[in-house]
Amino acid sequence: MMVMAILGGIYFFSQWIEKKNSQFSILNFQFLLSVIFTASSFLLKPYALFFTLPIIYLSLKSFGLKLFFKWQLWLFATLTLAPLVFWRYWMQQYPEGIPVSDWLFNGGNIRFKPSFFYWIFADRIGRLILGYWGIAIFSFGLIQKKSRETLFFFSFLISSLLYLIVIARGNVQHDYYQILIIPSIVIFLGLGAEALLKIPKEYFSQTIARAMFVICVFFMFLFGWYFVRDFFNINNMSIVIAGEAVDKLTPKNAKVLAPYEGDTSFLYQTRRSGWASFQRALPEMIKMGATHLVFVNTKESDYNLGKEYKIIKATQDYILFDLLKKP
Repeated sequence: MMVMAILGGIYFFSQWIEKKNSQFSILNFQFLLSVIFTASSFLLKPYALFFTLPIIYLSLKSFGLKLFFKWQLWLFATLTLAPLVFWRYWMQQYPEGIPVSDWLFNGGNIRFKPSFFYWIFADRIGRLILGYWGIAIFSFGLIQKKSRETLFFFSFLISSLLYLIVIARGNVQHDYYQILIIPSIVIFLGLGAEALLKIPKEYFSQTIARAMFVICVFFMFLFGWYFVRDFFNINNMSIVIAGEAVDKLTPKNAKVLAPYEGDTSFLYQTRRSGWASFQRALPEMIKMGATHLVFVNTKESDYNLGKEYKIIKATQDYILFDLLKKP
């Protein structure tokens, strides 16, 4: 959602700033949309701030150093940043709700160490995202002839590199942190594809270039799927069996307590709203609205609750309790 929002902000900003000689007004519809999208991206995740470089580039391209004297641009910056500033100020009232985040920058002093380059560029970008073979197409995008348009695209690439370097530990720790750099990678894959498909025949055989493109794309998707397919596996089929039982044996409006070490995968399988862990003691959870409790990978001690609550069904895979009925 954050990536979509910042891309929308950049797009509508580009539409607005192109009208600098005619309708460069804050009453312009594109200006309003750009403010809404950009401010929303900052509120969703402040990491979007790294991707304001394309906006800065567009401003510099249109006005040069005179951009610092354009009150419309200062107003844009104020309107997009103010909600984030106010939110950060307001949340300081509740420090107990602010997660620890300092480690995301350089926890373990990992920045620029060999392991940093391996995990980010070799494993995540080269293997998981580009499936090895996409590196060739991406490289063609990097080395093609530069123009003012491609400089705009390079602002995305620089933004991505800054994000990876500054939020070093976060990117090494979590592969989903690289969601932010996907648009930059896609842009240069597109540029590389164009370079290959439109290569002048006096430099290289167009037939061979197109064949190379097809082969690279095919193997990129093939290897990409090979490496990520296990992400879709369910390693504990008991949660599926138990989830189907809950869906069959409980009302549609049931509130289910499905403890699974805090993992919401089990609760998802039940097709019910509820909780993925014991946030409080069971009697308090019932007061909060819990109507049913289900365990997987059951232990003998789990059956002790049957003395207080009705067991709807028990198998080797799960045990389901009705918390509103006595045995």
